[in-house]
Amino acid sequence: MYSRLIAWLKILLPLGALALLSTIFLYSRGPDPIASLPMLTGGADPTRTEQIGGPFYAGTTENGQGLTLAARQARFVDTDNSGVIADDLRAVIDVSDDNRIVIDATIGQMDQSDRLLLRQGVKLESSSGYTVRADGLDAEIDRVVIESTSEVEADGPGLTLWAGKLRVEESENSAGIQLLFTDGVKLIYIPQQDGAE
Repeated sequence: MYSRLIAWLKILLPLGALALLSTIFLYSRGPDPIASLPMLTGGADPTRTEQIGGPFYAGTTENGQGLTLAARQARFVDTDNSGVIADDLRAVIDVSDDNRIVIDATIGQMDQSDRLLLRQGVKLESSSGYTVRADGLDAEIDRVVIESTSEVEADGPGLTLWAGKLRVEESENSAGIQLLFTDGVKLIYIPQQDGAE
């Protein structure tokens, strides 16, 4: 009788364990780890467009300038040469301890060649007090090279100017940067008063 019970247990216990394992895998699945990512589908085809809320990037250029990028949201667009498109993008370049450039744009796009294309309501502000407005700017992210895609308007201490093109690049003779305005520059200069009576 005892040996018969042992024989049955040898059969029933493995079968019971198999049934329990099957129940665990079939009915106790946890949340999908992919579904927990902060990503939303955008558009009718979720395989072609995905959105990430509040993306942030921090890095340095080849010459050690700090670069940060932040946006309200970013979309990964699966079309030729589209790459990543960000809404309400802000780029900050720390050229040196007291020299910084801040660029705001309604739309920013990172193309396949790792260039940052800024469009719609683009505004560039330098720590020296100058503000430049443009329809578009193209910027390298591995070095400080920024070029406008059309005419620009700029104002700062004592001046307002319009130019057909702007180029921002590192100064060859110092650790700073320089803003080069070309192609039909129009300048209105207002001498600064020192406040003395």
